[in-house]
Amino acid sequence: MKKLTDLKLLSALLVLYGVPAAHSLAADVAPSAIVFAASPKYPSSEKSENGEAESASDTASRSRWLIDAQYASIAEFRAQSGGPAAVPVMINGNLTRSGQASERSYIKTVLQNKLNNIYDYGLGNHDYDFNVESCASCAAGSVDDFKERYWGKARNMDLSARASGLTKTWYGSLAYARDFGDVHLVQLHNQPTYSVNFSTHAVFNTTAYEITASLDWLERDLQQARSQGKIILLSLNQPFRWPVPVAEITRFKQLIEDHGVTAVFSVDGNNKPGAHPPNYTYGDVPLFTSGSAVRKTWLHAKLSDDRKHLTVHIIADNDWRNPVASHTVEVR
Repeated sequence: MKKLTDLKLLSALLVLYGVPAAHSLAADVAPSAIVFAASPKYPSSEKSENGEAESASDTASRSRWLIDAQYASIAEFRAQSGGPAAVPVMINGNLTRSGQASERSYIKTVLQNKLNNIYDYGLGNHDYDFNVESCASCAAGSVDDFKERYWGKARNMDLSARASGLTKTWYGSLAYARDFGDVHLVQLHNQPTYSVNFSTHAVFNTTAYEITASLDWLERDLQQARSQGKIILLSLNQPFRWPVPVAEITRFKQLIEDHGVTAVFSVDGNNKPGAHPPNYTYGDVPLFTSGSAVRKTWLHAKLSDDRKHLTVHIIADNDWRNPVASHTVEVR
């Protein structure tokens, strides 16, 4: 009881003094639970996701309602579970439908208000991948927003910069890791083999982006986390259908199996959320998908007191008090 009280006090201080998100949780504070959500995907609605006719204004209005409902539910769960210091929130990509500046601005404001700006996230295919050809500035804006939030703040992040003449290049996978007590939480964004080059141009300068696969960085990160005895959890956006040679998928599977990853969390907005059976991408490492704001589904995970088991609760209709399913796996 004292631990929960202390965590609530720390959470209140974080909110009161507006501690920046990348430093929002003390590294030595073990979480009482971890929330995994995904795909606010503003603006989107049930009709737009199903390909049904709907005006843009109706889609935006419905999307705002859905996002507000989901993150109000998450905020309530977090408040009842010890507050921001006790409950990290990870959003696994697709914050926007197409990376437009207005979309990014809206979702940023919602998360600021609902979660006191204390959360972590990754980029999904709708945030940058799908926009590289049609709207490079949208993809760049998504990367820049992410960079501004984490650059120089996340202790372990795969991003560097170089300059040549009038061109500045940002390169790396954007992957990063956060430690919450004995939990090591890794964010791999779109998917760990994704790579793309694109650029934006102004009158006197060019900004280039070289997004690389995260497998080399991931191997080093997992080695370090395993040597420190951390409980390792991975997050990413696209769980399957990576358009790469089988050898790269096999390497990823081998990395997470060999380094004792306890579970992977992702999103599959077109299917029911929950646990997936062993498969060729993840091997025997459990995979859990969280759904989306439109589906009104998300997950929260809790470690047993002896740190030997992780229980993942599946939330439907944003009703965190009554999980529709729970799955317990062994910590590796």
